[in-house]
Formats: sequence, C-alpha cells, structure tokens
Amino acid sequence: MRILAIDDNTVNLATLEQELKSKYEVIPMISGRRAIKYLYREQVDLILLDVEMPIMDGIETLKEIRAQENGVTVPVIFLTAKKDKATVIDGAKLGIMDYITKPFDPEYLHERIERVFKRLGVLPMEEEELYQRVTGILKDMKERRIKQAIVKTEEVLNYQIDEELSGRIRMVLNKLKQDNVDSAIEMMERVVDFMEQRLFSGKKANALPISESDISIRILYAVDNLANFKRKEAISKLKELQKYDIGSYVHKCTEDVIQMLEEYDEVQAEEKMRSLLAELKTRSSAELSEQPD
Repeated sequence: MRILAIDDNTVNLATLEQELKSKYEVIPMISGRRAIKYLYREQVDLILLDVEMPIMDGIETLKEIRAQENGVTVPVIFLTAKKDKATVIDGAKLGIMDYITKPFDPEYLHERIERVFKRLGVLPMEEEELYQRVTGILKDMKERRIKQAIVKTEEVLNYQIDEELSGRIRMVLNKLKQDNVDSAIEMMERVVDFMEQRLFSGKKANALPISESDISIRILYAVDNLANFKRKEAISKLKELQKYDIGSYVHKCTEDVIQMLEEYDEVQAEEKMRSLLAELKTRSSAELSEQPD
C-alpha cells in the first residue's frame, strides 16, 4: 500500500520513510502544494499530513486534496505537535480518520495506520481485537448504553471479519435497532462464548501451569512498570503472562489492560490491574478458608 507523507521538515520525512518502508511504499512530499500536484496524476492508499506547515498548512492542504478526484475519499491521518481541539474538529469536518501527536513512538505510528486500514476493510481485524470490541459492546448493552452500542456495532461490521461472526453481529445490530435489547444481549453473549472457546481453548491446551500467587506477582511487576513510566515493559509482561494457563477471566482482564495501555490509558489500566489483584486475593483467601484444619 502507498502512503503519501507530507511534512515541511526533511528530517521528519526521512524518519517516516525509514520507519514505514518495511511495510509500505512511502512517497515523501516537502509541501502541501507538491502533494496536491502529485495527487492530480497519482493515487495513494493513505495520507500522513503534518498540520503545522508554512505557506499552506495542513487544513488548507486537506481542503484542496478533498476538492480533487484522487483525494475525495483517501484516508488522512493528521500529524501534529500539539493536540489542538479546534484543529482536530476542523480536520474531522474534512474527514480525517485519526491524528497522531508528535514526537511519536514508531510502534504507535504503525498501530494507528493499521487501525485505519482495518476500519476501511483493507486489513483484517485480528480475532483478539474483535473479541475486545465485542465484549465492550456487550457491556454497553447490559448497561443500557444502546446508542453507543449501535455505533460501535456498525463500526465493527465495517471491518474484515469472519463471515460466521459478522452474520451474527449483524443480527445483534438489527435487534438493537428494533429496541429488542434483551434478545440482542442474549445473541451477543453467544458470540462471546463462541469466540472464547475459539480463542482460549487452543491456547489453554498448550499453556504452562502457573499458581495464582505467581499470577499476582507478575501483575504487580506490570503495575510497578507503570509507576516508573515503562508502558512497553508492562505490556510485555502481560503478554508473557498470557502464555500460561491463567483461565479465561484473567486472560480477558489482561487483554483489556493491554488494549488500554496500547491506547496510553495508563490510569484506567492500573485500576483494572489493581481490581484484578484484589479479586485474586479474595479468591485465594476463600480457598484457604475452605480447607480443613
């Protein structure tokens, strides 16, 4: 896939090209005007557009891009040195699909680009990510956030997903729109159960045994990483923990935390881990109390 990178800074352009060339063909452009001329004759799959540029800034550039045939529907990600609400709103009106604050982590850059391509149906959604989204929708339904559940379900159905699952999820959406919420919840619970069997049964067969005390220790290490601003290390520890036979509930919790950390929501991730630690402690205490003297 071809990515058009627009930035007035040659160092930034070189960095983008270096980071992305293993997966994409990157076309660097030093100004918005040059990019617009290029799009008169060529098509691209995605545009990375710097907002703060002299002469013609990102908003002005995007307006002209949207006015020509090869730029009407091309997905755009803003690159910005500051998260300015007005800029994001203006970009949203012109159809940007995401924005990335500079300086950015290369891994994060790849994640955001892949997320856009998945939303467009160009790349398939991994089953773990789909599971996270489906369980989130189910939670919204149970807490009667129906409008939010409908929006999220419609978004999921835009992705490349398994035909068996998409048919069932589409039926959930129909039930929600008919205001048949209880039936929609029941159907989505069946989808979640099916996905859990498919996701976790194979992993469990090959998983290594581990005690609950060791699970707690490894989670504590991840919490400690967060306290020291080591987000990547925390993610790595949780992914390593998932190789063990930790049970579907703990696995689901760690998946939630990993998703939060990948979105830089460290506060909520830490709360989730501490809640899991408390639950593991309660469970262990209950088991001890049941043992004979």
